[in-house]
Amino acid sequence: MRGHLLTLLLFAAPLAAQDEVAIRTAGCNAGVGADCARLAELVMSGVGVPADRSRAEQLSLRACDLGTPAGCTQVGRWLLGGLYLNSDPPRAVALFRRACEAHDGNGCDEVARAYDEGTGVIPNAATANGYADRACSQGVARACLRLGERFERGIGMFTNEARAAALYARGCDLDEANSCVRLGKMYEEGRGVSWNEDRAVALYKKACYVGNNAACRLPLLVRSGVLLNPP
Repeated sequence: MRGHLLTLLLFAAPLAAQDEVAIRTAGCNAGVGADCARLAELVMSGVGVPADRSRAEQLSLRACDLGTPAGCTQVGRWLLGGLYLNSDPPRAVALFRRACEAHDGNGCDEVARAYDEGTGVIPNAATANGYADRACSQGVARACLRLGERFERGIGMFTNEARAAALYARGCDLDEANSCVRLGKMYEEGRGVSWNEDRAVALYKKACYVGNNAACRLPLLVRSGVLLNPP
């Protein structure tokens, strides 16, 4: 009996992967972009199917053509990293831009990072900020954090602490822990928002709960008698 159970455990994962490959293949052949994008991930990683980088790239681009812009973002990341495909930053940025124009927030975020770091394009802080704003508005929490930092520090624009606070609030609402910490600090110091230590405490507590362990022991929490353990 134990041997039978062990056999089931050993073969359950590969069988499940092969089943997913079959399902995603059928969906992709039927023109479902999301299935093409997922199948590309499986093919690139060699999960349930032999790894094939060229085919994975083609599947991701097909996903993009079928209205799943995350496929373009996926290929762009492969090109940018140079791990799965030959490094080609300019082409990666072009794909990120295409995804962004099709309303993929992660694509917009990648374009913002490219212009911020000068990867595949000439660095341009104002352009980076514009794409980061688009990414944030589409729910990419890390973009809200980075753009908030730029407004707070005046990178590529005039300093605007009120705008920074609003961006941190957006990021915190999306459970981006560092955004919660930064907004809490602004409430604690009365910068960009009205001073409010109770609000700061609440934000630090949320930051702790959503993954920023350092926030669990911030001085204001300790002084307020709030003792938290990281989740």
